[in-house]
Amino acid sequence: MPTTQPPLDDLAHLFSRAFFHDPLFEFFFADPSEREAKAFFTFRFLVAHASHRGQILTSPQSLEATDNLNGAAVWLPSSAIQHSVLDMLRFGAVRALFRQGPSAIRRQMVAADAMQAVHHQAITGPHMYLLLLGIDPSQQGRGLSTPLLQPSLDRLDEQGLPCYLDTHNPNNVSLYQRFGFEVVHEDEIPGTSVRHWAMLRQNRSPDDSA
Repeated sequence: MPTTQPPLDDLAHLFSRAFFHDPLFEFFFADPSEREAKAFFTFRFLVAHASHRGQILTSPQSLEATDNLNGAAVWLPSSAIQHSVLDMLRFGAVRALFRQGPSAIRRQMVAADAMQAVHHQAITGPHMYLLLLGIDPSQQGRGLSTPLLQPSLDRLDEQGLPCYLDTHNPNNVSLYQRFGFEVVHEDEIPGTSVRHWAMLRQNRSPDDSA
């Protein structure tokens, strides 16, 4: 079962490792020697915002250790997807600007605007947004996605809420399809060579299996 939330810095480091080879973060931070350190500030902002506006679930500890953070899922309600100016100031966007530089910030803003436009077209009613799902590279392939995702999906089905996600890794598409997500958009983010898949999962009632 998911554990209590670890420190935000630990979560940001986890996602920085998990997304090191993600095409979107390769685009944001092209130099691999700097990518993990710079991505930390993006993820630190996202998890700080989610800790106040959404929900963060973490995986059980590793099979070899008892104190490692191996994976996490970050959810936001549709009412909290957009960041206000106060959010930007409160949760570390200014810190990211100084550490990442204006060009990297600009690339992230362009990508975020493009993804939000697709998001708003794909679903307009209340829903939950799977902002991040990350597994530490040392623990990938061990089935940690299921305990991170399935309890939340079951709860959303009970609440009658659909859910939505973005991914830029083609290997993730089939993973999410196994959890009931369907591709509703596929194209390159304008001005980049990064492919973007938007995926939607409709809520499932008990009658759906009848």
